[in-house]
Amino acid sequence: MELGPPFVYKHLGSMATVGSYKALVDLRQSKEAKGLSIAGFTSWFIWRSAYLTRVVSWRNRFYVAINWLTTFVFGRDISRI
Repeated sequence: MELGPPFVYKHLGSMATVGSYKALVDLRQSKEAKGLSIAGFTSWFIWRSAYLTRVVSWRNRFYVAINWLTTFVFGRDISRI
């Protein structure tokens, strides 16, 4: 039975949100390679944009974006905690 070519991992980068509208973005192929590596509000915006591209339907993208916008403007509702 032919199983196909072996799996080869290709690192595309790392993204992590750290709270307070800040994130880390590292789009280098390796630590020694040149590439984009930023932190702060700009990388938070990049992380959110990348997340929206992975949401399946346009309706859900719209709802997620509106939810993020209202949270950004009005803050989180902590009355239920």
